[in-house]
Amino acid sequence: MISINFIMLIALCGAISSAHPLEKRQDADSWRLYAYGDDINGLPIFYADGQAQLGDINLSNATNKFPVTISFGDSKTTWVAHPENTNTTTPAAFTTGGSVSPTNLLAIANTDSITSPVIFTTSNGTSGTDASAPSNTAGTSAPLTDVWTLYGNTVILNQTNADFYAQPTGKDGWYILLWGSTDQAAVGNTPVTVRTIAPASG
Repeated sequence: MISINFIMLIALCGAISSAHPLEKRQDADSWRLYAYGDDINGLPIFYADGQAQLGDINLSNATNKFPVTISFGDSKTTWVAHPENTNTTTPAAFTTGGSVSPTNLLAIANTDSITSPVIFTTSNGTSGTDASAPSNTAGTSAPLTDVWTLYGNTVILNQTNADFYAQPTGKDGWYILLWGSTDQAAVGNTPVTVRTIAPASG
């Protein structure tokens, strides 16, 4: 005979599971990236002359800019960026480091700075940045590409104490995506979480 205590235990476990469901890991073939933070409510991340920028793409002063989708590369910690064609007559293509290519790898600049940009790089490690945008590339070494993890729908950077930041550009609604691993990285920048979930409409 099943005891009352056993039935209550099963009911309690079910209630806890319902209150705290496990977040499903990303399983789509490709996805977009969005940044969330203080007054940054799911701004889309896009390609801009080799940099990852976020917000209103029309505000960016980059020469070559377009939305991107992301997919897994050779491993689930290496991510490939694909252009979303917004112009039907001229298909979008990466021009990172002066090299035209149909895909790029998502990467982080490896610098000696407190913050460094999130960037796009070719398979041979050539990267590019928008010279007109705030610069964070002093002392640059080879970009790091094998650094990405998805925890549910949240992007985790596989670097010690690493976080993402949105650097203001002087134009409301347009930011540069940075990463850093010290508390000083937040000075003048807005901490953000990068996710694969678009903001709720309406």
